[in-house]
Amino acid sequence: MASDVEKVVRLFQKRETQEAFGEWVVQLARKIHEKPEDIVWFFEMRQRMREVERLAETITDEELEKWERELEAEQGGIDLPLETLLEMGRRSFRKFKRIEAKLKELGVV
Repeated sequence: MASDVEKVVRLFQKRETQEAFGEWVVQLARKIHEKPEDIVWFFEMRQRMREVERLAETITDEELEKWERELEAEQGGIDLPLETLLEMGRRSFRKFKRIEAKLKELGVV
């Protein structure tokens, strides 16, 4: 498994692979009428959601509390009103679902 990961890392370190991947993202974005950075954002968010789901199934209550304390100490708080945060979340969720539907239609996801 580790050797497979190392192969993929070496492959993406090659300039040709990076350019090919970048071109694929641009073409995909054009096809579904979205920005390339939104396509990358979608896949990053999808990966994070999977990680959180995996952790939610395997983490103990003590580990979860420790992680929450570390996260709070690291972030130090957010200075935005709750309404603003909720609206940002709604917009991001709608954007995620919109892109997901378009990619499903193409058979990418």
